[in-house]
Amino acid sequence: MKKKILLVEDNTSNQELFIEILKTSKKYELFVVDNGLKALELLETFKPDLILMDIHMPNLDGLAVTRTIKSMPSIAAIPIVALSALAMKKDIQAAMEAGCIGYITKPVRIKHFLEQLDKYTEEGHR
Repeated sequence: MKKKILLVEDNTSNQELFIEILKTSKKYELFVVDNGLKALELLETFKPDLILMDIHMPNLDGLAVTRTIKSMPSIAAIPIVALSALAMKKDIQAAMEAGCIGYITKPVRIKHFLEQLDKYTEEGHR
């Protein structure tokens, strides 16, 4: 059975890139929303196996969305991995403190990205 991944990403070029990358793998089914509010709305009825959360988005950034998800008992257990072009220690630490289980820097290297998805979607990693 394919793992369901929710990508929360406002940049259409990045959305297209992740869609193309995940087309190469038969393991994942990708769902995409372009902002945090849409993600929260979708999560009322949809429970993905993993959320890939862009950190820098207008209106409601990825850290705020992550904190909101982690404060809601019905969806708090869904693992969230941060996506960001920033790779400073403080950025990674902020994502982890918000509730992310991992941090992937953009631009991604395809093979490494898919390996990380495998790791983060393993049952024992949740």
